[in-house]
Amino acid sequence: MKKYLEIGKIVAVQGLKGEVRVEPWCDSAEFLCEFDRLYFSKGETPVDVVRSRPHKNIVLMKLDGVDTPEDAQKLRGKILYMDRDDVELEEGCYFVQDLIGLEVVDADDGT
Repeated sequence: MKKYLEIGKIVAVQGLKGEVRVEPWCDSAEFLCEFDRLYFSKGETPVDVVRSRPHKNIVLMKLDGVDTPEDAQKLRGKILYMDRDDVELEEGCYFVQDLIGLEVVDADDGT
């Protein structure tokens, strides 16, 4: 089971203070905004989220240590990961990653 799951991609720079625009790869932009820490490089490099907010279909995010448009531009195209231990799923909810490869059975007839 993968510990770090892809949650979004940095697609552009936003403004003059180092914010980035993140395309969410999760259920909603709001879910992505719940994280205080995300990761680069499949979990190898942690980065603290200073603030984030949904905007249309993306998330505007300020990451710790990214303070200029030039800093933010270097991150364009990078994938952000979440640590599955940072999320407590409700009963009956699963990460899509955990469902891949499972057998699907009809609850009515067992086929």
